[in-house]
Amino acid sequence: MKKILALLLCSLLGSFTLASCNSTGGTVLPVSSPTPQATAVTKSLPEPISMGQTITYKDLQVTMDQSEVTASYITEYGSSRDPSADSKFLWVHIILKNISQQEQDLPAVEHFSALFDTTEFKPSYGHRKDHTDYTSLNTVINQGEEMDAWLRFDVPANAELKDLTFAFLPESTQISFGFSSNDYSWADHPIFLWMCAP
Repeated sequence: MKKILALLLCSLLGSFTLASCNSTGGTVLPVSSPTPQATAVTKSLPEPISMGQTITYKDLQVTMDQSEVTASYITEYGSSRDPSADSKFLWVHIILKNISQQEQDLPAVEHFSALFDTTEFKPSYGHRKDHTDYTSLNTVINQGEEMDAWLRFDVPANAELKDLTFAFLPESTQISFGFSSNDYSWADHPIFLWMCAP
């Protein structure tokens, strides 16, 4: 009888307290299980491939097959262009081929970058003599068509080819250094990298 009264009393008090009763009249304290903490995964850049290697993205083949650094250049109009005192010109030659069954839009110039450590550089107007500038290409590449052109980047004067990387960002216009793909959906966009030194 004492046990029944103890159980009734415990069940009545249980709604008002955090403790609950067991069949012996003792109390059991609630145990909280640890909540797993979400960890942010910072995206790391892929390893660069060698110059001359080809990647395929949505039936567009892209190859970076040449790169060079110059202190000045002659334009297609015959004039000389010199960089600012703290920079020099990086030239990257790329080949694009449409292997799909229909025409495709050519990637905009903003989808290419040069990297010097974690600093990103975008292409600049070039038009070097005897070098087809990327901005002069048609905006559409036909089925089976192959195009090639040069991109110019203004990079620091102390940058060597071995320190530079060329990037193709088919779905974005900037590298997302150190951003978590959990927090920023664009941090998961594909990135293709080539070494600028042979």
